[in-house]
Amino acid sequence: MAWLKRVAVVAVGAALLLESAGHSAHGSGPNPGGEPWLDGAVSRPHLDPPGAPPPQHLRLPDAASAPVLLDSKELIVPPQLRLMVFAPHPDDETLSAGGLIQRVLATGGTVRVVFVTNGDGYVDGVRSELHRTLTSTSDFIAYGQRRHGEALRALQRLGLQRTDGVFLGFPDDGIDDLWAAHWSRHRPYTSPYTRSARPPYKESLSQKVEYAGAGLEAEISRTLREFNPQWVLMPDPRDRHPDHCTTGVFVLDALRALHHDSDAGFARPEVFTYLVHSPNYPASPGWVKAIVGAGVGGSSTAGRALSQTRWLSFTVHPSELAVKQAALLEYHTQVQVMNPFLQQFLRSSELFAQLDATQVRTVAREYAARFRRPN
Repeated sequence: MAWLKRVAVVAVGAALLLESAGHSAHGSGPNPGGEPWLDGAVSRPHLDPPGAPPPQHLRLPDAASAPVLLDSKELIVPPQLRLMVFAPHPDDETLSAGGLIQRVLATGGTVRVVFVTNGDGYVDGVRSELHRTLTSTSDFIAYGQRRHGEALRALQRLGLQRTDGVFLGFPDDGIDDLWAAHWSRHRPYTSPYTRSARPPYKESLSQKVEYAGAGLEAEISRTLREFNPQWVLMPDPRDRHPDHCTTGVFVLDALRALHHDSDAGFARPEVFTYLVHSPNYPASPGWVKAIVGAGVGGSSTAGRALSQTRWLSFTVHPSELAVKQAALLEYHTQVQVMNPFLQQFLRSSELFAQLDATQVRTVAREYAARFRRPN
């Protein structure tokens, strides 16, 4: 998966580089405490971003400038909706959909948030917490546990119960590796941060599942079947962060399989996506130019299938925005290292793309073919 990680570094804007730098690791010498170090972990550059603009209304480009991409329709939440949100890391659910989650609850609906990782591979975050450069395996696990607690408090701020959060505990900064190189349970992936090949957290949905693509897809399918959502919200496959885009592909692949399983009793949900990491997003309308024609992770793969996607605007009321901000502030570990980046998402609009049935069927298959992986 080195090519996708290089795309994530080269093609992103300054705001993306702030967080992707947090997903870097640097090899170190022997640990005097006897704990394993991050030998062989992927290293990514750290760049200081320019000051982020203050929160403001998200200005959409004129329809004439991107007639294929932007839709003039407002996303309307039906009453008693069952919404499932997939978040690659704790805080992605609030950044992308803090307003939408509140609206679904206010209209009598139900929300379930699935956290794919605990965000335990954020090296800069761990070092900031410890006030030192030297880090160990136990430091990363402790950091993942702290982010778990922050996520629960953020959900409660948004009006959810602690039980509305599902934590899969898969490897931060390794979701793309599961898809491309560690699909089989017989060849599991080991996190260079936690040194674990299984979820190390007792709060995870399962601590026995292997870090393998087949294992992650099975866990995603399990959460989908049990909740049976009417709407699924997931990271957009064109997001430039490897964990984000590949999480989106995993969800699409699970949905495709469930649709073909006549015994699953699984209704076909509407599928929506969100961006977090893309050039100029959400600071300026320039993100439109970057995403038109883009495929998975900003590559060309599945670009044709995704090219007709339309983006819908969802208006966040002032009271909802205040709650979203309070929820975001619960992520103390993230605020202290990337506050300018996070603040960009405190806007009076949230944007979501709606995928059609053809895209749900084809995007994951095209991405699997890219790596000659069996469907």
